[in-house]
Amino acid sequence: MRIPMPCRLGGMADCKGEALPLSGVSWFRWSWGLEYTYYFSTDGKWDGARFYSTCETWQPFGIEIPDSLLSDKPIKEHGYPLKGTGHAYGVYHKDGMTYIDFIMTSSYFAHIRVQCNEKCEYVQNGDIIFPPSWDTEEKRNDAVLKAYRPSLDKARTIRETADKQISIFDFVGI
Repeated sequence: MRIPMPCRLGGMADCKGEALPLSGVSWFRWSWGLEYTYYFSTDGKWDGARFYSTCETWQPFGIEIPDSLLSDKPIKEHGYPLKGTGHAYGVYHKDGMTYIDFIMTSSYFAHIRVQCNEKCEYVQNGDIIFPPSWDTEEKRNDAVLKAYRPSLDKARTIRETADKQISIFDFVGI
């Protein structure tokens, strides 16, 4: 399936009248069709991202997602090193790398991002981004297939930080 995008991941696109770098796209299947949400990075301290949603399917760029990634089934059948069932929910760009976001339906609908290439294929020894609440090695190892655990040690596992609450003193620089 082709996922429409206003530009390539990491490229500049218009977001509500402002040119910002596209950092990701996610999709949701409604009964009447697909809705796409585009995420843009900002440099703001108070707002790290901006987004907009649309059902429009025509965009100048796009990324091809294998249809099999959109159905809920064991993730290992897609060639990714994750245990359990789930489906692809989005594609993101971070630090020059592309990640596919899986919703793990067998793990309380947790989101795990795995590094992939332009064809949405798993990158051997690629990065895996776990949810912020998965702060122990035990939780991370439980999500990864045993055959891939040696390569997991070589890969960089990233734990996304939860949004830090900012006080007025942080804002004024005290």
